[in-house]
Order: sequence, then C-alpha cells, then structure tokens
Amino acid sequence: MKPTSRSGYTLIELLVFVAISAIAIVAFVGILIVVLRLQVGQSSSAEVQTDSTALLQQIQYYVQNASLVDIPMDTPTSTLLLRMGNGSVDPTTITLSSSTGMVYIQQGGGTPQPLTSNRIVISNLTFTRHSNPPAHDSVSIAFTATLKTTNLQQLFSQAFNTTVTQVSAASFDSNIVPSSTNTYSLGTVGSVWNNINNIIYFNGSNVGIGTPSALAPLEVQGSDIFVYNPLGASFVTLRDPSGGCWEISVNASGTLGTASVSCSTP
Repeated sequence: MKPTSRSGYTLIELLVFVAISAIAIVAFVGILIVVLRLQVGQSSSAEVQTDSTALLQQIQYYVQNASLVDIPMDTPTSTLLLRMGNGSVDPTTITLSSSTGMVYIQQGGGTPQPLTSNRIVISNLTFTRHSNPPAHDSVSIAFTATLKTTNLQQLFSQAFNTTVTQVSAASFDSNIVPSSTNTYSLGTVGSVWNNINNIIYFNGSNVGIGTPSALAPLEVQGSDIFVYNPLGASFVTLRDPSGGCWEISVNASGTLGTASVSCSTP
C-alpha cells in the first residue's frame, strides 16, 4: 500500500512561517524609519547650513568693504554698524529682529532688507570688533541658527562662529588736504574719534595727550609741557574769574611776570 503524499503545511509550520515573516517585516519597517529620519535630519541640517553660510558670506562682504567698523572695541553687541565709502549706502547696519528671528540690513536711508529666510530662526547674534594695529580691524560673528518647524523630527539647530577682517579700511599714503580754504571739517557732531596714533585721545569733548580718559578740556600725562618761541619770550595767557586775561611770562633770571592783556589776543 502506497503512503499518501503530503499536500499542505501543518498548523505549526504555518505559525512559524507567519512569525518569521512578521519579524522580518518589523525589522524592515524599523530600518525604513531610521533611514527616513536620517534623511529628514540631513535635509534639516543642509537647509540650516545653506542659509547660515549665505548669511556669513554677506556679512563678510560688507565688513571687508567697510571703511570703518563703528562698534565698541572687544565688547559683544547685537548690531553691526559699518561706515561705507559710498554715501548712498552709508551707514550700513546689520541687526537681528527679535520678533521674527531674521537678520536685516539697512543701507543709508533705505528700507531694511532681510538677509535670512523665514525658514530659519537666528538667535544670540553678536558682533565683536578687535583691533590689530597696524593691520585692519577684525569682527567676530557668532549666532545660533534653528530650522523653523513644528515637526520634532525635523528640528535642527547649530551654532556658528567666525571672524572676518576688513580689507577696504580707510588708509592714506599722502597728506589730507581740503580742496578749498575753511570749508570742510574732519569728523561730524555726535561722532568722536578714539585717538590719533595712540598718542592724542578724545574723551567726549576733552582731549588727552598720553591718556585716553582726559578729565579736563586738555590733559597731559607722562611728560612736561614745553612752551618755546624762537623769536622771543614765550607767554601763557590765563583768564581770571571776572573775565580779564593775564599774560604770564618768565625772564632770563627765571622770574615770573604777569601783564594784563586783551582776551582776544592770540
């Protein structure tokens, strides 16, 4: 008598097959989820990197072409003020809007224009000016860029920090001469030079020679005041509390003398 042929699977074999298939499907789905998350993360990272790099390149361009970086020395500030050689774009201001998280540039009297897209939120933006005499000033730039999204899987944030050095800072290789007599001024009201060759300093309306913090209209530190007139006697004129002016001189014996003079006398 012939044995009957097997025409199907037993229940146990079927259950084992289903279990193995389920495990394989779960593993495949898990791998697929990981791959998708990696792709989402890479896409978010690429978008943040692209926008942030573009922002740094634009800031670098304006700093390199500025005649003056007009922000405090070695003090982080949230607004970058640049003085430009072209009057139509002077001054140029780069600042962060706390309400939108976008960086804007304003040139001259123009309307602020965005330097970043609304897909990226910029925070903690700071500019720090460093002096490197006799080289040009440099500006350290730091900020954090975050992808603007409600999807936690797409959320990505990165900190950026770089330094840019001026290229077109104002420099002169000849005398500065006005084109006409008694017409032009050096500097403007409300803007104060820091110093001249680190010798003559300006502290508001006070001038210091050898000191950056003059407490009087003229203060000299580190040396004597020498008055010499090769054509004759030297004089120092002082004004008294009542409005009169007195000329102080010294003779060949070292004796001081005073004489009343007109206050209009040079």
